[in-house]
Amino acid sequence: MRRWRRGLGQQEQPAARAGQPLARDLTATFEAMRAVADRYGETLAAVCDLTRFERRVLSQNGEDGVIAELLSRVGTSTRWFVEFGIGPGVEGNCVLLADVFGWSGLFIESDVDDFRSLEQKYATNERVRTVRATVTPDNVDGLLSSNGAPRDIDILSIDIDGHDYWVWRAIRSFKPRLVVIEYNSSLDPDSQLVKPLDASEPWDGTTYYGASLGALCAVAKDQGYTFVHTDLCGVNAFFVRDDLVGAVGDIDHPVRSPNFGLAGIRIPPDPSARPWIDLDSP
Repeated sequence: MRRWRRGLGQQEQPAARAGQPLARDLTATFEAMRAVADRYGETLAAVCDLTRFERRVLSQNGEDGVIAELLSRVGTSTRWFVEFGIGPGVEGNCVLLADVFGWSGLFIESDVDDFRSLEQKYATNERVRTVRATVTPDNVDGLLSSNGAPRDIDILSIDIDGHDYWVWRAIRSFKPRLVVIEYNSSLDPDSQLVKPLDASEPWDGTTYYGASLGALCAVAKDQGYTFVHTDLCGVNAFFVRDDLVGAVGDIDHPVRSPNFGLAGIRIPPDPSARPWIDLDSP
């Protein structure tokens, strides 16, 4: 979904779909939210979660602030990131770390034109590796190993518009401290629905993509991670490695429905009613 959503937070704001509002200026919205939260948070807050930390600098939505807050709590080890599905590198969950804080890491993008821009952007940055590849369950560990990723990556971000669940499930040789992964917020969050691995067609702009939050929580448990947050726009879910989650503290875990652009924007349902794999089924 990254390509469709890319413009939602930009100041030029794309035309809304029929009957839907325009996306907000997300940067201004998050700055205003920060001002209110800083001044009145102790008085107004009815829950204790990470929402008040959402900030947008170079991320698509408020991921920058949540990532920074989580890393400040659980600490860093290698200052190394990995991000799948970064597009041209204009915005992403690890762009702030790469561009402003000087982290090392790996950006992987499959689109030819996007990768050309990404490669040019980081051509002189010796700390950042860019690779053009389609990440699959079969090649993910090999891609990380062959490009120098340490086992203890600080943050892994997955947004590949389809098989995110399967790719995370296949990672065996690496244990990131923090995983940020796109979830399908149009699905019942208590369900465990996953787009079949053999459904290889690219994302077509409908709700037929990825996996429900429940499915991602299931694979997170198997991989040794705890769910801690979903962002206000209903795009990304955040998971912290079990041995570190105690440092996050006793917080609530909000679950968001689609609210793209913080304007209630949704994407159309799949007209073909294609099948899902239900992990709850025997």
